[in-house]
This record gives sequence, structure tokens and C-alpha cells, in this order.
Amino acid sequence: MNFIDAVNKTFTLVDFERNQNLPMHSSFHLQRISEFLDQLSNPHLKIPAIHVAGTKGKGSVCSMISSVLSQSGYKVGLITSPHLHSVTERIRIGYSPIDQNDFIDLVNELWPKVESHNRASCYGELTWFEFMIAASFYYFEKCDADFQVVETGLGGRLDATNVLLPKVSVITSISLDHTEILGETIEEIAFEKGGIIKSGIPVVLSPQRFDKATEVIKDIANKRNSKLLDVSDLFSVQNVCNFKEFQVFDVKTEHTTFQLELGLLGHHQIENSLTALVAINVLKKSGVEISQNAIDQGFKNVRWSGRLEYLSTSQSAFKLLVDGAHNVYSMECLVREIKNIKYKNLILIFGGFNSHDLEGMLRVLLELDPILIGVNSRHPKSVQASVIDSISEKIKFRERFFCESVAEGFDYASNISVEGDLILATGSLSVVAEVIESQKEMLPELYQKF
Repeated sequence: MNFIDAVNKTFTLVDFERNQNLPMHSSFHLQRISEFLDQLSNPHLKIPAIHVAGTKGKGSVCSMISSVLSQSGYKVGLITSPHLHSVTERIRIGYSPIDQNDFIDLVNELWPKVESHNRASCYGELTWFEFMIAASFYYFEKCDADFQVVETGLGGRLDATNVLLPKVSVITSISLDHTEILGETIEEIAFEKGGIIKSGIPVVLSPQRFDKATEVIKDIANKRNSKLLDVSDLFSVQNVCNFKEFQVFDVKTEHTTFQLELGLLGHHQIENSLTALVAINVLKKSGVEISQNAIDQGFKNVRWSGRLEYLSTSQSAFKLLVDGAHNVYSMECLVREIKNIKYKNLILIFGGFNSHDLEGMLRVLLELDPILIGVNSRHPKSVQASVIDSISEKIKFRERFFCESVAEGFDYASNISVEGDLILATGSLSVVAEVIESQKEMLPELYQKF
């Protein structure tokens, strides 16, 4: 069995993420993965964990914490989703994705247990995401990882990762997203995110746009006797200096001020770094050895592809920027950053999913007066370019064009650009991934559709 065969085998499982193979009996709960993990001798409970939920920023925070722990000399398992180019990105040691041969071995070793579980389970067949999470835990144990940093997939309360008993829980910025599953109000979504809070385990809360989100999280923490560390109460930021690939700023606490260099761009990443910093301090107070130099180098060297990322191009005529913003709030954050960039024309490559507020995002982006190029990505949930055409028709873009693929859209944007233009690709991480693949001439990882 080769790598693609192994991946395709896993995709025969129930796949909510790609919206395929959805039997009526499937639902969100923890019994199914708990049952499967029992078969594996519960590897998730054998390695100290940091558990991160939220609407935006959770992948970045995970990457920052992992970077600092790695700089401290620890072997760190990292679970994130979705992936940009390969499923191997979801299972990492440090920044290194699982080797394709190791993934094949993992599937071969676990698949008889998957089949056994699916035959006997009272809770239905294992889902693809549940398998990937369980496989990650199993792999980290095999690798003798010292820590595991785990990003939730969706929500928190009923997310497959919520079988952990972490050393610290983290909740990043909460906004409206996946409303068809998590609820239509900030309070409902915050309740789902707050579901990762465990009795007696400290929880770190990022600065929140909505006071109601903070109130819900504080209430859950209080009821579970979990010490809540609100980043807004602990840190403030001064003297921000932005450069092309990093930013430097002063962090002020009640007793001291220190400088931090961050290898990611955007004010939202500053908030994410403060959140990661508080979580790291919780680990230090619990006895984990982390030096100041490891903290400095960890934040300096952190990388997280597809998030406000400049890509080098062979053409000097334009700048190329990609960002995976895919809800109104994250798009507002992106627009705020773009307004600080000098350019002649903004050429916007935009695509999204059926579940996204496409009109809301496009109205936010209209503030930048862009030339719009609507595209359709390969992702099964991606909307057709014609849908973006229909939505954008009532929004007064100065120019609108539509292409049937991201690659075609990128080529068109490149051809119409002139000296000093900025090309921005956003709307979904799948659009970002395909622009990166086009720009770097990467072969995409394609799978069967079941």
C-alpha cells in the first residue's frame, strides 16, 4: 500500500469535514472515540497535554506553544486542522509532519482495530476525524513525545479531542462561525468552546471582542473550580514595530516590561502570542523547565503558513499575500492590517464554502476597493465561482472577474497586475493552499471521492 492508498483508505470512514459518507446514525459525542482509545490503551492520557479551542487563532497559539517547548529541548506532538497541502500536516513532531511511510505503517497497524471497533461499537462507526485524532495520540506515544499540543477541530465540548485531561486549557478569540452546528449566538458558541474546561485545571482566555463570550467562559470556569487567567488583565502591548516577515513589541505586566519578537504578522497574532505566553507561564509554574531564551527563540522562530503570509514571487511587479480568514470577524482583522500596507491596486482572489457568510466577508473587503476575482477551489464544500458572481453582483466592486479554479484565478491576477499592486488570496484555507501550490509549482495531494 502506498501513501495515497493509505489516505484513501482512511477516507472510507465517515467524513464530516469533506461532507461525504454521512450515515444518519452519526452524531457528535465522545463515547465513540473513547471506546476506540480504550482499545489502544488510552495513549492520550500518557503524555502531558495543552488543549486549545476557539474560533480564531487556535492553530497559531498551538504553533507558538509547540515552538517554545521545542526550543526548550522537548519532543512535542502537535495536532492541528485543517491541513493546507497534505494530511500529514495534522500529525507533527515539532514542525515536522509525520513521514509518509510512518503514516502508512500507522494505518496498517490501526486498521484491524478500526474494523473491529466498527463491527462491535454501540455508537456507530468511527469518523475520519476521530481516527486521525486517535492515530495522532497513538503515534505520539510511540515516538515518546514529552508533550502534546492539541487543537480542537470544531467547537470543544463534543470535539473528539475533548477526551484529554490537559495541564492547561486555552480558549482563543470567539466569534460567529459554524453556526449551523455550534449555535447562532456568541453565547451558544462560547458555551461549546468552554466545554474543554476541566475541573481544577487552569484555563487561559484570549482577549475577546464580545463581552458575552467572556461572561460565558468565566461562568463555566467558576462552576468547575478552574482558575481563569484572562490575558486582557495580565498584559498590555506598547511600541509595535512591523517588518515584512516579523514584528517586535513591548509586553507590559504589572511589575515589568520586556520585548518580544514574533515571526508572524498582524495585531491578532500579538494577542495570540500573549495567550501562548500565559499558557507557557502556567506550565512553568507547574514545574516544566522553560528558559527565557527558549521563550524568546520560540516566538522569534514560529511559523504558521497561510496566515497573513507574504509569498516570494518571480515577478517583481506585485506583492502576493495570503490569509485564511473565512468569517466576518477574521476578515475585519485582515482588512485592518491591509490598510497599513502601501500598494497601487488591490487584486482580490476570493473563494469560500457554502457554510461561510460570503456576502458579509465581501462587504468587509469592499472597504479596500479591490478588483475581485472569484474562484472555485477543489474542496468539496467550495462554492462555485458563479455563486460568488451572484452574491457580488449586489456589491459595488469596481471590477469583477470569475475563474473556475484557483490556479486560473492566480494566473489572471498575475497577468492584470502592474508595478506596485498587491494580490491578496483569502476566503478559505483551501484557496490559500491552492495559491501557494500554484505559486510554488507544488503538486497537490489528490484523493478519491467516495
